Amino acid sequence: MAAVRMDPDWLENVLTANDAFFGGTLGPQIRQDAYDYCPKRTEDLANSLNDYVEDHVLIVEATGSDERWYAAWVELGHRVFHPSTRIVGPERVAPEPFLRPALFQVRSA
Repeated sequence: MAAVRMDPDWLENVLTANDAFFGGTLGPQIRQDAYDYCPKRTEDLANSLNDYVEDHVLIVEATGSDERWYAAWVELGHRVFHPSTRIVGPERVAPEPFLRPALFQVRSA
């Protein structure tokens, strides 16, 4: 009769390999694609892109500092705020997605 023996550390081994793949391969690839797609009027937003692994989750973000709080507005588009009247007008700025297209690229391992 054949027996199957599970390594008691199997889950930790899988998570360690997963973290290494996320941090060493996948994260940098997504970050580079996001940089390539990002609008570069001043390059501040593109240069704020960052990737890291936290609690076995890959995070790619465009929030390099408090000065770059507008990343979601660029990604999703927004309505125009008029500071003189403090009113949000009907005008819309079209989205310029850069994170989502980078995320959904077909990649090979």
